[in-house]
Formats: sequence, structure tokens, C-alpha cells
Amino acid sequence: MSNRMGITSVHEHIPLPTDPLLREESMDFAINELKKAKALGLQTIIDVGPTEDVKGIREVSQASGVNVVCCTGSYVLKDDQQSMTVADFENHMRRQIEDGIQGTQIRPGVIKVATRGLPIKPAEKNLFIAAAHIQKRYNLPICTHAVSGCVEQQQILEEAGADLRHCYFSHIEATFGWGGRNVAQEIDYLQTVVEKGSTLSFNNFGNWNHTKPEDLALIIQELTKRGYDDRMVVTIDFTWSVENGKIKILWGDTNEDGNDRTYSYPLRKVVPWLKEQGIAPRTITKFMKDNPERIFTW
Repeated sequence: MSNRMGITSVHEHIPLPTDPLLREESMDFAINELKKAKALGLQTIIDVGPTEDVKGIREVSQASGVNVVCCTGSYVLKDDQQSMTVADFENHMRRQIEDGIQGTQIRPGVIKVATRGLPIKPAEKNLFIAAAHIQKRYNLPICTHAVSGCVEQQQILEEAGADLRHCYFSHIEATFGWGGRNVAQEIDYLQTVVEKGSTLSFNNFGNWNHTKPEDLALIIQELTKRGYDDRMVVTIDFTWSVENGKIKILWGDTNEDGNDRTYSYPLRKVVPWLKEQGIAPRTITKFMKDNPERIFTW
């Protein structure tokens, strides 16, 4: 897979509603936005929204010309999942990997797991343990939803035998997940994660209501200075819904250029912003191409 990935955004979504009309509208929107990003050089996205509609995702990928890697696993657990055991989660992921998703030959290329916050709940821990076991068996990367507690998440994965070099932690720059730490303390906290070989996934570029631009810049600058530029990736976490017949981009109404934060945003806006912060072009290439390829290569 890795030699075909090219420039890659490792945490994206293609939300496809079940309603046929809304689904068609979402598919058209996704295709158009991916085509714009492809024209700028994007080659691959990792869709980390667990879904059964992989046929729709395949159509979007084929029509846009952008590779789409789908996932297995689970997002924030629902009430009926709170009683699931490690074996329950493993069986679900194993079936999708071995038999394909939704009766197709499409198989996931990444495992998605999530915790709602701290402390981590028993069922969430079971999910993470299962992900580590499945990773060892099938050599798939693990992507976590980690607004808070990435160190605690990593510890569970490590104890369960996961290869931490193929684990990446998303949303870690969101200030409301820092547990009262200031930015300097947060940098030290995040360093403990990259020291063990895992990768930090940043997506709040332009979403300055969740992370101040000066804080995000400082985190990336300082971790780069400390020698961890091979442990960071740039993405955008683009997702949307269809409301009253119109596309509504998540966080689009809470940021100055929120509706501009689509698949092409990293190449159009984030790359110039990183250069303004003193990040070298070679390092930016690592964030967008080399590091994703490393995570997905065994």
C-alpha cells in the first residue's frame, strides 16, 4: 500500500446518510471536494469513520481518483456496546478483515478506537485491548480518538502488545482536553507519547476555537526542535451533515473560514501556514507523505 499512498491525510471522513437523496448529495459533495484536493496533489485519505456503506465509499474513491482506506473498529461507544468484551470487539474486527465489509471484498486498512475522556471506561479498555490483538495478527495501524488521555490510551495499547510505531493519536492539540496543563506542560506530556514511537495527528488548523494558532505552532515547532518531526502528521478531520437540504460542515459556523476547511485545506492553507511558522519544506513533506507511509508500512 505504502508506495501508492503519496500525499496522505490520515484522519478524514466520508459521511454517507442512509436516506437515498441525502446520500447522493453527500457523495457528490465528497467527490467534488476530493477532486479539488487531488488537483493539488492529494493521493490518499484514511476514512476513520466506521461504516457499513463501503460500497458508497468505493464509488467516491473511483469517481474522484483519490485512494480511500476504510477502517474497522468503533468510535465513541454507544450504550449497547458498554457490555462488550475483548472477544466481542475482536470478533467484529476479525470478520470485517477476513470476510470483507457489508458482503463485499473490501477490507479495512486501519483500526479506529476511541475513548470519551478520562477515566477510561472498562468497555473502552476492552476495545483498545482488542485493537492491539487484532493489530498483532493482521498488521494494521491503529488510529485513536484522543482529545484527552493519549498517554493513558497508549499505556493500554502497549500493555496489550500493540506495536506503538503503528499507532497514531488524533485531536491531541484540542485545548479542552489538556486536563489543566498549560502549553509547555502539554508539549512535555505529548513528548512521552512520541518517545515510545507513536505519532501525533494534528487537525485543528483553522479550527482556532479548539486550539489557539500560537499554541499549535509552538507544539509543532518545539517537538520538531526536539527531534520528533518523524512522529507528527497533518490532517483536517473533514466531516459534514446534510441539514434542510444543505451541506453543513462540522465547525464551519464556529470559525472564520470554517466552511473552507475541506479535503484540500491542508494543501491550500496549512502548508503555507506551517512555512510561516518556520517549518522547513522537507519537514512538511514528512508530515504529509513520509510519516503516513511509515505508519502504514510493516
